[in-house]
Amino acid sequence: MLDQTLLEVPQQLFQRLDLVWTFILLFVRYLSMMMLLPGISMGMRGLMVRVPATIALAIASVSTSRLAPVPADYVQVGWLIVAEILFGLVIGMIPYLIVSGAQMAGQLTSNTMGLAAGNLIDPSLGTGTTPLSLLMGDLVILTFLLLSGHHVAIYFAAGLGGAIPPGALLPIGSTAELLVDRSAYIFESGVILSAPVIVALLLTQFVMGLISKAVPTVNIFIVSFPLTIGIGLIITALSLPAFMLAVSKQITGVEGSLMVVCRAMMQ
Repeated sequence: MLDQTLLEVPQQLFQRLDLVWTFILLFVRYLSMMMLLPGISMGMRGLMVRVPATIALAIASVSTSRLAPVPADYVQVGWLIVAEILFGLVIGMIPYLIVSGAQMAGQLTSNTMGLAAGNLIDPSLGTGTTPLSLLMGDLVILTFLLLSGHHVAIYFAAGLGGAIPPGALLPIGSTAELLVDRSAYIFESGVILSAPVIVALLLTQFVMGLISKAVPTVNIFIVSFPLTIGIGLIITALSLPAFMLAVSKQITGVEGSLMVVCRAMMQ
């Protein structure tokens, strides 16, 4: 009986090619989103979570999404798969850019403090980064998860509860404009978030310069190095509440950015 049931499965799938094709499109969309989604896309453990979660989400979304028609040729198959990959990458990239802005703020702060030589390996990219940059990035990821940002991303990846069917074409113009704007915001966000520490350390260096002129016998290099690091760490700790507040506002604005893309796809 079991063998007969297993033999009937390929036949049933062949009769419901639209269901299989819809599952493939949703699987590609979710998988590409999770490649960039903060908190899920990092390291081998993230890989162990991504694939089972992608399969589960695709199966759950098939029942609520409108079935996509089976394409007539291979060109259309490739085009629709590329469209789903781009849609998923956009959904994952927008919150990922917020994390990148925070990491840039940590990098600028570390460079100003003189900690650029103490690099660690970033597990998400495999490149060298400073401990402060990793700390700020991890804080943003925790905030993103605590504010249910991953739920928002999954909801939009599901096509607003099925309102956007699999195979819908991504509007290139509005999406490219949004991504360029968000990418430019990385530098703006990094400078704004690191501004308190940079300004404090510039004032510290200015005072150290005055002391070196007033008292030439003081070895300013020995004094300024630990003083710069200490003041930088203190200002960083004091500015963390404002830093987290600014990041929280950016994360809550992710929904509006994703809505712009989805509304353009629904037109």
